[in-house]
Amino acid sequence: MPIDWAPKDKLKKITLVSGSCLRESWSVKEMVEKKQQTDKRKTRLIWRIFKWIGLGLLILLLIASVIYQAPWKVITFFTIILAACTVLPKPFRKWFWLAAGVVVIALITWVLLPENNEGWRPYTFDKEQAALEAGYAIPDEENAALIYDELFETFDIHSNQPEFFTKSKPSSFSDPWLSIDHPETAEWLKGHQGTIDKLLQASKKDKCIFLPIYIESVRFGEYIERLPKIRQCAFLLISVANNDIAEGRIDAALEKHFCIVQMANHMYQQPTTIQHLVGFAIESLTLQQLNRFVIEGRTSPKHLLVISDSIIGVENNWSTDWPRILDFEKLYAKNGISSMFYEVNAQNKIRLSRGQLALTNEQFQPKKLSQSYCRRKLFKAKTILLLFYLPPSPEKISEMFDAGFEKLYAMAKPEFDWDKEPAEMQTSQKANYGALIEMLTSSLGPAYRGIHDIFLRNLALRRGSRLLIAIKQYHTQHGTWPASLNVIKSDVPAEAFIDPANGNEFEYENHGERFSLFGETINIWPK
Repeated sequence: MPIDWAPKDKLKKITLVSGSCLRESWSVKEMVEKKQQTDKRKTRLIWRIFKWIGLGLLILLLIASVIYQAPWKVITFFTIILAACTVLPKPFRKWFWLAAGVVVIALITWVLLPENNEGWRPYTFDKEQAALEAGYAIPDEENAALIYDELFETFDIHSNQPEFFTKSKPSSFSDPWLSIDHPETAEWLKGHQGTIDKLLQASKKDKCIFLPIYIESVRFGEYIERLPKIRQCAFLLISVANNDIAEGRIDAALEKHFCIVQMANHMYQQPTTIQHLVGFAIESLTLQQLNRFVIEGRTSPKHLLVISDSIIGVENNWSTDWPRILDFEKLYAKNGISSMFYEVNAQNKIRLSRGQLALTNEQFQPKKLSQSYCRRKLFKAKTILLLFYLPPSPEKISEMFDAGFEKLYAMAKPEFDWDKEPAEMQTSQKANYGALIEMLTSSLGPAYRGIHDIFLRNLALRRGSRLLIAIKQYHTQHGTWPASLNVIKSDVPAEAFIDPANGNEFEYENHGERFSLFGETINIWPK
């Protein structure tokens, strides 16, 4: 019986197929393993690329921090991170990053926790402030500011002013005028007789300091609120004086002009630049009016002497007033920065403020920021960043401001070269807080130069007014204007002839029926 080999062939075929499948399965496995290895190599390569990019950026940040003189805390932070990524042994790196994660979680928790601000307040330099206030202290009975403040409590600068008061041209403010021509304005001014009486009462006192002296930005508005009222009071006095002159009440008119001169003198006793600028403005207004009266009005020798004495009585001196103003400005800047970023409690412990910047903003924009929880937390989180940027204490800020203001104090010295062009303010390339303060103080230089120019123009006008009185006295005696200023040199102090803007004598020109007197920056009597 023949043997059937078919099963063997089948078995062989099965064996061959199985071997082929096995080989194929091993081949697939190898391919998968190779692909996995390739993917791992790609992943490691990508990770290595990102690692070196991160390290490169970190190194660049560290180099930039050193070059731009970032605070040492920032440089230290970058150095520690770089060392942890490179120098620290690998077994310890995971513990480092674990600790870093714990710190981050702790900081986030600190930001979200409710804050106990009981007993804490914005930091201010109280000792310096007390010393400054002590220098301005005067007895109440000698202080004209008390009279001004009593007046300003009810004084309304928008009390239905008539058109002719200051809005029209000409107005009661610009030229002498008769009540019969402007009865509405005359009646309105009579309603302010009580105000004028109060101003005249204040002018009898030589000393004036508006107290308390606020050296915080949020309280500085109380200084500003007075200034429009002082300006309006000067307008009232000049308008009434013009009416008095037109109607022959010369002594009454001069009394009101002298009152304005004294108001300016009171402004020069204050500690801020803006108050001095108001003093310059109202003194300039009244001197211009007096100059016109001296030359064109019916002036007697007695009136000329009285006017001359009133001008002599004005006291402001750049070399003494400027350091006093800077003492306030510097302390104001110190308190403004320190109170924004630091807090202090009754035990004199100091800390970085917990959202004080947000609270300050709310005082200026209460509708936008009130009860803003997220914004408060955002500012509290910024405190962490400020920890790296700010000095360790407000005293360090104080030292920086002291150094920065030294150049500004030099402006009060006689040898200061005003003709030298100030250096252009350049953006600092430094990334530290000292550079910020340096930029702030250097930016004040051009503004203070402008204030000095105003001071010189005002001083030139005051000196020119003295010369106009002597010129008019000469005209009264001789019937003609002086041929030159030399003929009146014995009647006026030598300094009155000097234009403070350039140190040269004022220019004088006799045109026969008229004359002109002028300096480099001002026309005292029109050309």
